[in-house]
Order: sequence, then structure tokens, then C-alpha cells
Amino acid sequence: MVAVTADQIRKRLGLSESDIGDTDVLAFRDEATAFLSEEIGRTLDASNCTEAEANAIRNLAAIYSYCKVIGGSAVGLDFSVGDLRVSPNAGKQLEFLREQIERFITRQKRLGISLLEGP
Repeated sequence: MVAVTADQIRKRLGLSESDIGDTDVLAFRDEATAFLSEEIGRTLDASNCTEAEANAIRNLAAIYSYCKVIGGSAVGLDFSVGDLRVSPNAGKQLEFLREQIERFITRQKRLGISLLEGP
């Protein structure tokens, strides 16, 4: 089992502690954990989770953190930047992270249905 740290989250999009502090990043980690828990129908714990769960939490918290740094906003899997322009590479990276999160949610929902059906 692994824990999701602020440094791991910042690293996803090349942010530094001077860009966004631990307090904000960890708040986004908790927000991401709550959102993903709701989406998959079971409670995740960012301090004690599987690597797949940690990746999804890191990815979503990184998107939230990046949006804060550039002055945008994020709710759930939707994010906006207003009139600010995001570099094409950053935009592609954000979309890649979002796609990974969506695949995680889909897999977890499918797994939950399989477990409920039983033999």
C-alpha cells in the first residue's frame, strides 16, 4: 500500500513547492480522493491505497493544483482556465491525466459490478 504525497502530485505537471505549497496540494489531494470515492462507490484513503488508486488521486490532484497555479478552476473532472492560455504541451498533459482518471473510474466501476454479481 502507498501514500499520496504533495511532492508526487506536484511532480505530475512539473510544479514546485514555490508554485503551490503543501497545504493547498494536500487539500486538493483530499478533494480528489473524495470525488473519486463517490465516483467508484467506495471510500479511498490517500494515505493507504493501491498504486492504481494513488495514480488516480495524484492525477486529479495535479490537475486541481495546476489550475490553481494558472488561475483556472476545477470541479470533478471539469477544468477551465478562463482567458488564460495554456501551452499546448501542458494542455496535452492535462488531457492525458484526465483520460487516465476516467479509465480508472470505469475499471473500478466494472470491478465493483463483477464483485457484486458473484459466482
